Amino acid sequence: MWPTVVKYLTFKIKMKPLLFFIGGVLLLFGTGNAQLPFKYDSLYKTIYAKDLCGLLQKDPGIVLIDVRSAGEYSDTSQYTSLNLGHLKGAINIQIEGMKKNLDTIARFKNKTIVFYCSHSQRSRRVSRFLSENGFTNFYNLDGGMTALNQLSQDDFPCKKEWIVSGLPFKNLSFGETVTLLKNQSPLLVVDVRPAAQFNNADSNLANNTGKIKHAINIPYTEWEQKMQGLLKYKSQPVLVYSGSGDGDAARAAASLVKNGFTNVYQQLGGITELVASQDDISFIENKPAYTLLDPYRALLLLQKKQPLTIYDTRPDDEYNNRLTGTVSYKNLGHLKNAIHLPADRFSSVTKPEDPERAVLLYGHEESFKLAQSLTNEGYKHVFVLNSFYDFVWAGFNIENCKPAKSFVEGHEGLY
Repeated sequence: MWPTVVKYLTFKIKMKPLLFFIGGVLLLFGTGNAQLPFKYDSLYKTIYAKDLCGLLQKDPGIVLIDVRSAGEYSDTSQYTSLNLGHLKGAINIQIEGMKKNLDTIARFKNKTIVFYCSHSQRSRRVSRFLSENGFTNFYNLDGGMTALNQLSQDDFPCKKEWIVSGLPFKNLSFGETVTLLKNQSPLLVVDVRPAAQFNNADSNLANNTGKIKHAINIPYTEWEQKMQGLLKYKSQPVLVYSGSGDGDAARAAASLVKNGFTNVYQQLGGITELVASQDDISFIENKPAYTLLDPYRALLLLQKKQPLTIYDTRPDDEYNNRLTGTVSYKNLGHLKNAIHLPADRFSSVTKPEDPERAVLLYGHEESFKLAQSLTNEGYKHVFVLNSFYDFVWAGFNIENCKPAKSFVEGHEGLY
C-alpha cells in the first residue's frame, strides 16, 4: 500500500509514502527523521474533496497545481498503479521543480491555489515548503487522486466533472466495482494474481482473501501467452483486478484495449482492499472466516460501545517507533488499549474466555495468522484491520475517518 540517488523513485504501494530524492529536493521533501508530513498541517490549510467542490463552484478562477510526475499527470507513468487521472485544468509543476518555479507560483498570489498529488504526501511537503517561503493563500487537498478516485458521488459531488483521464480503460472505485458486478451481465472478470493467491493457497495468509465469483485466473506473469484465449470475449465488458496496487491489473487492462476490447474496467486497489471496504461480500467466494476491515469500517467498530480485545502483532521495533531509514514511515504509534502481541508470543498470550467477544487484530502477515488461529479455535467475531498505516493516513485525509486520530496513541513527535 509504500530512495537513493538522482531521479530514483521509491513507491510504497497501497497508500504508502512516495519518496522523492532528487538533488537538493532531498532536504526539502524527504521524510527526514521519521516524521510523517501530517505533522506540519498547522502551517497551511487543508481541504477535503467535498469542500473542494464547493470552492470550485464559488470561484471558477481557482488554480489547481498537480505536483506529481509528468507521467502520472498524463497517465503514462511506468508505475501504472499511479495513473489515476488528474483534475480538469490543473497545472503540472512536479515536486522536484518546485524550488525553481517559485516565481511561477507567485504569479497566482492573488488567486486561491490548491495543491494535490496521488496520496497527499508530496503535496503536503510542497505546502510546508511554500508556507515557510511566505505563501499563504493556498490549500493542500487531502487524500490526493487516490482518495478522489475512491470517494462516492456523495463525498465528492463534482467527481464526474473534475476527474479527467487519458487512459483507454476506466478505473473503478470499490463501490463502482460492486455496482458493476451487480448490474452488468454478461461480464467477464479476470483475476491476474498468481494462481496460489487465486486459489487461496498462498504461503502468506494475507493474500488468501477470496476471489470474485466466476472470475477466471490468468496470472500476469503468463499474460502474454494466455491472453489470446480471451479474444472471443471482445464484445463483452471486462473487469480486471489484482491483489494490490502493483499495476498488473492496469497493464492487463491496457493490453486488452490494445487487442481490440472496447469496454474494459480496472478495479483500483486490490481484492483484499475491496473485501475490506464492503459490509456485504456475497460477490466473493472462498472468503476468509474472519472479517477484513478498511479504516472506515475499523473506525465504526472502535466507536461501538462493546467489549473489544485489540492485538497489535507488529514486531517490537515497529510497535515502539524505533524503525529508521526508508521504513521509518511505519513508526505510527498504536491503537489505544491494544495488547502488543508479536508473532513469537502468540502461544503465551491469555486469550479472551468468551468466544463471542469481538477481537480486532492489526499488523502485517502475523495478524492474518493470528486471525486464522482464533477462528479455528472457535472465536466468532474476529476482525483484521487490513493496514494500520492506512488507518492513520485516513484520519488525516478522508473526511468521515477524521475521528480515527483519536484512537491512536504513542505517536507524539511523529505526526
